[in-house]
Amino acid sequence: MLGLPRPSSISIRNIGPFDLGRLARLHRNCFEEAWSRADLAHLLAIPGGFGLIARVYDGGLAGLDGMRGVGFALCRVVRDESELLSIGVMPAYRKRGVARALLRASMDRCLRNGADNMFLEVAVDNPAAQQLYDEAGFERVGSRPDYYQRADGSRVTAYTMRSHLVGLAGRRDMHVQAGTDLGSGG
Repeated sequence: MLGLPRPSSISIRNIGPFDLGRLARLHRNCFEEAWSRADLAHLLAIPGGFGLIARVYDGGLAGLDGMRGVGFALCRVVRDESELLSIGVMPAYRKRGVARALLRASMDRCLRNGADNMFLEVAVDNPAAQQLYDEAGFERVGSRPDYYQRADGSRVTAYTMRSHLVGLAGRRDMHVQAGTDLGSGG
């Protein structure tokens, strides 16, 4: 097993058109019900849609050749609201700050693109994700019965959560020291 990466070893950048294969593989490694490459391309093509990829230095190789894609976030911004559509981190890289860095970068990007609030859904049986969102300042504002369908056909309720993005920069608990290469994006 790899050693834990330091927070500064996490690099986050925009997902580009040549990242669809990598994004599809990441999604498949993170979730039972993976989205297709076409589904992901559609989400990235909708107005206000964007994706971020998290990479960590995997050692052994010099420079960018040693960077490994380990997580992603997909969002969209419509007027003054944004939605975290999906976020995932490969199992071997969880609990190392990758999801926190992706969430913070997503929230920052949505704020820069004019959103005042971010919404998301999270399964009621996913306490690790709920803790991440709670620490990021999200609050439960509702629920969606039978929102997620599991591979075995069972259905799971989701909490709907919201975070006010204005004033985000001052939240100490979400401060991330990750390197970013996000540009202004759109």
